[in-house]
Amino acid sequence: MSLNPTLSRRALVGGVLTIAAAPAAAHSSAFAWPQGKRAAVSLTYDDGLDSQLDYAIPQLDQAGLKATFFITREASEARVADWQSVARDGHEIEDHTDTHPCALKDYSARRFERRQLDPMEHYLNDSFGASNQRLFAFPCGFLGLGRGSRRERFGRYERLLSKRFEAARTVNGPPNDPKRVVADRLHLSAFEPTYDADDPRAAYRYLDKALRLGGWSILVFHDVLPSRRSEGDTSLRVHEQILTHIAKADLWCAPMGEAFSYIYEHPALR
Repeated sequence: MSLNPTLSRRALVGGVLTIAAAPAAAHSSAFAWPQGKRAAVSLTYDDGLDSQLDYAIPQLDQAGLKATFFITREASEARVADWQSVARDGHEIEDHTDTHPCALKDYSARRFERRQLDPMEHYLNDSFGASNQRLFAFPCGFLGLGRGSRRERFGRYERLLSKRFEAARTVNGPPNDPKRVVADRLHLSAFEPTYDADDPRAAYRYLDKALRLGGWSILVFHDVLPSRRSEGDTSLRVHEQILTHIAKADLWCAPMGEAFSYIYEHPALR
């Protein structure tokens, strides 16, 4: 999955990438997904929450699906042995910073790297094995770091991440066009289907759009609980409905790193 360094630098030159919705015509419905599927989906879970261990993973196992978990050291350390078991079972464990900061104005790039990325990477390497192919998810979905104009803040964050990560995931935007994934690798679009309401229909609509476009959809979940308690939660009933829908749809479901590798290595895109 290692990126060609020349390609990576060339793709990122020229300013800050945005996550504005691309027109449907930009997608290629003819992209060849594994197993002859029409589109792809990656299931991602943020923060390393106990509820994901207790409820989400058993449902994923029941559905026969693998996912990507963006954990923080702060939330996951008490149950690191359980997370290590999750990794051994074929799920991906990736970087969501050390303590999940949402207030980023007072962070310089060096301070953010020293306080959030360095300790988290040490924790991941020590607990799950060293990797130079790590993925990142923006805490709180904020794409800017430090102070200054939007371009300065976005560019600062992007330059920092480009040195350390294969790809980074946002929390909004349309399904990803395979032809644009490498160029947009640090701002991959995703969708939080149950953030505002505990209802599977938003996920169904998003996945249907991916199927129409032949794209790569990335779903984001947080707490998965017997019943929804607050904004962002997903009930077990709705989570199971979404997983069942995915298992029945003409979708290739793979962890985010596996999907990114497949797209990057696809001969039609070289």
